[in-house]
Formats: sequence, structure tokens, C-alpha cells
Amino acid sequence: MIVYLIRHGQAENQSESGRDSDRILTHLGHRQAQAIAMFLTDPKSNPPIRVLASPYTRTQQTASAIWNAMDHPNQSEERLAAHKSVPDILDVIADTPVSVLAIISHNPIISRTADVLTAGPSAGHLYSMRPGQLIALKIDQSNPLGSAQLIAQFRLDD
Repeated sequence: MIVYLIRHGQAENQSESGRDSDRILTHLGHRQAQAIAMFLTDPKSNPPIRVLASPYTRTQQTASAIWNAMDHPNQSEERLAAHKSVPDILDVIADTPVSVLAIISHNPIISRTADVLTAGPSAGHLYSMRPGQLIALKIDQSNPLGSAQLIAQFRLDD
């Protein structure tokens, strides 16, 4: 299985409502989302069969660029929200039996998920994903912890 772990694009520091979940992408964040969509639709890449995103506004905006480019349905997943945990993301991976999956979520859980998938539950801090970054991992879905191999990384230079 290939899993694309994607941190949402750069977002505003505050939302008009004051709620973290309502923060929107900056201009750069929208450009990052478009660049990720182009990366995933490149004929040389393995395009995701399913693209799941946190219900937060900034992840939905990041995902929309991908959903539109790939003509995929919008698919929100509460277990990818910023207040969730690594086991929630691991459950999403286990519950989504496809050969190529893209997940759009938040730090620190998206970076920590990359750590756990590549080096196991006791892994140190290996990855620190920046806004608008994608990490592609090849994992053994039957035994994902520590089984992942990094196969690609992408981020639009800012």
C-alpha cells in the first residue's frame, strides 16, 4: 500500500471566528495545495484511489484542489482532525483497504504518524512536516508499524 501523508497548506494564524477549525489557507497555502494536486496527478506518480481529509477548513481547502484535479468526491474524516491522535490516523489507514491512499491532516499528528509508520511506536522525532508538504510511504498494510519506506517527498518552495 502507498500512503500519501499530507500536511495542509499554509494557513492564516487566526480565523474570523477565533476557532482553530475555521482557519483558512493563505495565498501561498492555496498555491501549495494546487502544486500537491499537480504532483498527485502526474502520470509518473501513483495517483491515490481515495483522498481523505480532516473536516477543518484549511484541510478541506487543501483537499479540494486534489479532489477537483482528480475528479474525486469530497471525503471528510473526523479521525484526521487536529485534536485527534496517531492511533486515529492508523485506524483510518487500516479501515481503508485501497492500494493508494492520501490523507490530509495536521501537525503534530501527521508528522508523528510518519515517524511511527517508518520506525515503529518508539521512534524518535524523525519527520517534521511543514505546511503544504507531502510524504509518500510504501507500507505493509497487514503490519504497518515500522514497515514504511519513504518513496517520495514534495513541497512547493516558498
